[in-house]
Amino acid sequence: MLNGRALLVRVVMIGLRWLLRLPAPVLRVLAGRPVVVDGRQPVPTARLLMRVSRFAPFDAPHRNGSLSRARAELNLAGALAGAGICPGVRTRDSSWPGPGGPLPLRRYEPAGIPAPGPALVYFHGGGFVLGSLDTHEGACRLLAEEAGVRVVSIGYRLAPEHPFPAAASDAVAAFSFVHGHAAEFGADPARLAVGGDSSGGNLAAVVAHAAARGELPRPAFSLLLTPATDALGESASHRQFGSGFRLDRDEWAWYRDQYVHDPARYRDRRASVQYDDTLEGLPPTYVATCGFDLLRDEGEAYAARLAAAGVPLVHRRHEGQLHGFANRVGIDPDARAAMIHAAGVLRAGLALAGS
Repeated sequence: MLNGRALLVRVVMIGLRWLLRLPAPVLRVLAGRPVVVDGRQPVPTARLLMRVSRFAPFDAPHRNGSLSRARAELNLAGALAGAGICPGVRTRDSSWPGPGGPLPLRRYEPAGIPAPGPALVYFHGGGFVLGSLDTHEGACRLLAEEAGVRVVSIGYRLAPEHPFPAAASDAVAAFSFVHGHAAEFGADPARLAVGGDSSGGNLAAVVAHAAARGELPRPAFSLLLTPATDALGESASHRQFGSGFRLDRDEWAWYRDQYVHDPARYRDRRASVQYDDTLEGLPPTYVATCGFDLLRDEGEAYAARLAAAGVPLVHRRHEGQLHGFANRVGIDPDARAAMIHAAGVLRAGLALAGS
């Protein structure tokens, strides 16, 4: 069964790589009738992805009932989506000693970068349940090349096998490990950033808040891409984009409940950084949100809290985009443009940290 599904994944990913590069007028025809919310429309590439996801929801174990299959399919889709991205970036796989035992990590090094130099500790998304080093291969390659940084992509324990707060504990320990072994990673500890997307954005923010409380060294910069910040999920964007915009509310709720079993812990600051009152001492931060993402409002509410507290902040809403652009940089030109923008902000932020 998996072999047949794996073939389907390959066919869809190859098809998307070709389709999403067609001229805009052709894309608009293939994408079908426009979806309009508050007078705005997703970009044509996003609309086409919305159509395809109805027939090939590779990352939806809440529907197909097989977590192992969903993980395998998403790993394959991510590897295919990242194939050929920034081939000059060198990679090296190793491990780090996580709180519960060794966990994988992957280093990305662009050509010509000095040692020690700026670096980014990156946590992949996937709802705390899916995702791996492979699903974010393209994102990490692009960030390394475009930002001119070494990237250390971190593997962490996944739910439901390892529920909350396992991933949060791993994230804090991983950043401390890389910072403590900065020389081995070719990293300047004064220019070591933390980042991630979706659930990984949550983990990156957890690291930043823990550092602000003095629990570990302070990152020089935080890169938060469509971050999950509020496990309650009561924002208006959850209602507006709860169905048909790639990440559905029932899927989101399933991921949340695999990770945080007890609803009484939804407001725990390690599950929902929106409720973390430690704001003084947070590093300069970039928050990217997407106009058609159910996580949009919670990401923007978090960004507003940081700005009100005087944290140096850059926020960018990618108006026509869907959730998860970090996974699509190898197949979707609009997603790639969003990630290149993030890389530019990261490059600038780390340059200022070293000045």
